[in-house]
Amino acid sequence: MIPLVKRHIKLFLKDKASVFFSLLSIFIIVGLYLLFLSENIASGLPEFNQQAAFIFLWMFAGIIAVTTATTPLGALGKFIEDKVSQKNDDLLITKISKQSLAYSYVYYSFIIGFVFTSLLFISGFIYTWISFDLILPLSLSLLVVIALSTLMHTLIFYLVTDRLKTMSAFSGFSTLVGTLIGFLAGIYVPIGVLPSYLQKIIILFPTTQVTVLLRTILMEDVLNPIQTILPTEAYEEILKMLGVQLVWNDQLLSSQFSWLYLLVFTLILLVTVLVKNSRNNKTLS
Repeated sequence: MIPLVKRHIKLFLKDKASVFFSLLSIFIIVGLYLLFLSENIASGLPEFNQQAAFIFLWMFAGIIAVTTATTPLGALGKFIEDKVSQKNDDLLITKISKQSLAYSYVYYSFIIGFVFTSLLFISGFIYTWISFDLILPLSLSLLVVIALSTLMHTLIFYLVTDRLKTMSAFSGFSTLVGTLIGFLAGIYVPIGVLPSYLQKIIILFPTTQVTVLLRTILMEDVLNPIQTILPTEAYEEILKMLGVQLVWNDQLLSSQFSWLYLLVFTLILLVTVLVKNSRNNKTLS
C-alpha cells in the first residue's frame, strides 16, 4: 500500500491546479481578513494591548480548521480522477485488493491534509512571533486537534466522493464546500451575531468544534489583556459573540464537550468506512 500512497502524493503535487484549489479557501479568508474582517471585529472590541494579535489568532484558528477540511478534499480529487479514467481497474489487475486501494486514497489524503496544515501553522507561528512578539503554544493538544480534524474531514469527504461519478460533480461539490465552510465554521460572520437557529446549526457542524478548540489553545495568551479591562459579563459576552465559546440554549458548552463530539463523530465515520470497504472487498471477491 505504501507504493500506492507515494504514487498518489507524487501525482497530486505535480498537479499545480489541484494544489492551488485545495488552498483557495485559505486565500479567500486571508483576503477578506485583510480587506474588512479585521476592521469589523476590531470595531466591536475595546482598545487593549495585543488587540491585533487577538483578531489575527481568532481568524488564524479558523483558517487552520478550514485547511484540515479543504486540503484532504482537494487530494481526493485524485481518487475521482482515477475512478473516472478507470486507472483503478488497471491497478486492481495487480495483486492489490480493492480494499487496500480504497485505504490508500484515505491515507494519502490524510497525509496531504496534515502536512499542509502543519506547514500553514508553522507559517502562522513565524508570523505571530515576528509581528506580535508572541510564541504560539506547541502542545500535544494542538497536535491532536489538527490530526483528529484532518482524519475526520478525510473520512467525511471520502464517503461523499466515493458516490460521485464524474469530475464535474466533484468540482461542484468542492466549490460548494469551499464557499460554505468559512461561514459554517464561524469565520466570515461571528456566530454570536446570527439568529439562534443558525447558531445551533453551526454548532452541530463538526468544523465549528475544531475551530473552538483551536481558538481556546491559540488565543490563551491574548485573552488575558482584554479580561483585565472588562467586567466578567462583558468579557464572556465577547467570547460568545466571537465563537471562542459556544452556547446552546443559554448553556455554555465546554471544551470537554467539543473533544467528545469530535471523538465520537470521527469514530462513527471510521467504523462506517471500515464496514463499507470490507463489504466492497467481499463483493469483488
